[in-house]
Amino acid sequence: MRAPNTFHRSQDTSVLLRSGLNMIQQALSIYSDDLRLIVANQRFRALFDLPSHLCTPGALFSDTIRHLVQTGEYGHVANAEEFVDARVAQALTFEQHYIERERANGNWISIEGGPLRQGGWIAVYTDITEIKRQEEMMRSRSDELSGRLLDRSEELARANRALEATINRLHETQQHLEAAEARVRLAAETTPAHIARMDLQEHYTYSNQRLPLDPFNGATDILGHTAQSVLGPDIYEAVSPAIHSALDGNAKVVEFTVAKDGRNIRSAFTPDTNAAGAVTGVYVLSMDITFSSTDDPKPSRAAQFGTWTAQFDRLDLIPDDTGTAIPLTIAESNLLRVFLLAANRLLTREEIFAAPGLHPSSARALDVRISRLRQKLGEDPKSPKHIRTVYGAGYIFIGDVIWSE
Repeated sequence: MRAPNTFHRSQDTSVLLRSGLNMIQQALSIYSDDLRLIVANQRFRALFDLPSHLCTPGALFSDTIRHLVQTGEYGHVANAEEFVDARVAQALTFEQHYIERERANGNWISIEGGPLRQGGWIAVYTDITEIKRQEEMMRSRSDELSGRLLDRSEELARANRALEATINRLHETQQHLEAAEARVRLAAETTPAHIARMDLQEHYTYSNQRLPLDPFNGATDILGHTAQSVLGPDIYEAVSPAIHSALDGNAKVVEFTVAKDGRNIRSAFTPDTNAAGAVTGVYVLSMDITFSSTDDPKPSRAAQFGTWTAQFDRLDLIPDDTGTAIPLTIAESNLLRVFLLAANRLLTREEIFAAPGLHPSSARALDVRISRLRQKLGEDPKSPKHIRTVYGAGYIFIGDVIWSE
């Protein structure tokens, strides 16, 4: 249930960052490692008079360069596509750089770029036309340093200091942006659900790697793969109406069963829209609901297994030989219930985390709970009778279970 808040926090962070970037005097753009636009401020669009679709997240860097060539930004270009390919190849090196160039309209700009730690790069564009004019004036009139030229030199020095201060603020903004993105990614990657995004062609463009089923095509990383190739024909047939509904602008929730192991999955598909309200993709939130509360309509039932009786309404374990109740914590009771509901079947850690009342802060917390539960069952840690560990896969509870009121 915490996953939707993750999206809201991500969107709030994005709005705050965009508002802050729009206050900066320089034009700024940030592209991902596959050269798709992540964010650009308003001055970037105004500086190059770009159409809105080239300033929308996901816009291709190559499309922006091609547009600038066509509008004469680089002057006469003999072969447009060769020019675009050269610029794309240069950008893919992700190297720190600083250049100054004269635009076709006679103005000058400086471009300072640098790579981001998580991939991609950030570039800052500054109009230095006035600075260049000052330099030309100093070169042409170096033999007559008048008072006016000295005043201009001082003005240039002040401009340089202001520019340096702005660059420092931009570097600080970059650090905040990277930290915010890292926090959002950490939240998504630790959420006990699959969070993903598809583009308009149903290719996965993001995944927190918690897909609740084995990819049908055997992919170890589903990014770039289509939903149909990852989910397989049967599951895709079940969820495709919901995907198409989201692509049409309408959120949809669907539930399906994985034939391979009988698990029940609930998936929510939500439209991803841009500032103009156009759908640019689909957000996906999938959860394993096999052990939801609806699967156990009588939470106060007791269960018998082996030589034990678990009374969940009293939070205790009773061994048949002594009849003396052993108290359970709420967390231990919830964990034991999950094991008994899935007796003699492999349970992954993700399935356990997704069960009601079981949201440990770390994998270590789950290990501690299992260890304490084994102690109360009197099991030998080296050869447990009921709760067996399948290394690299999860746990299996061994035993026949009889439920009663």
